[in-house]
Amino acid sequence: MKSIALAAAALAAATMVSATAATAGCVTKGAVATAGSADSAKWFALETMVQAVSWGLWPGFVATNKVEGYTVKNEKYKCKPDGGQVTCHGQATFCTNK
Repeated sequence: MKSIALAAAALAAATMVSATAATAGCVTKGAVATAGSADSAKWFALETMVQAVSWGLWPGFVATNKVEGYTVKNEKYKCKPDGGQVTCHGQATFCTNK
């Protein structure tokens, strides 16, 4: 019974943290991409993260390399050679500009 109460408390805390992040207008996304260079793999990873935020942002991002209406924060990448290619794991936080 004690473990059920602890699990319920943990779920409630996670829900509150998630709700707080949502009301703050920020969301963190991650993606993996492989390309011929680290720069290209990073760009493709960021493109995938933008799509995960909203497909409506994608055409503008492809045209301008900017995420209209959002500030991109904490952009991080870990890249490693992968055969003749480079694979990058990326993560970034997207915050709405209000």
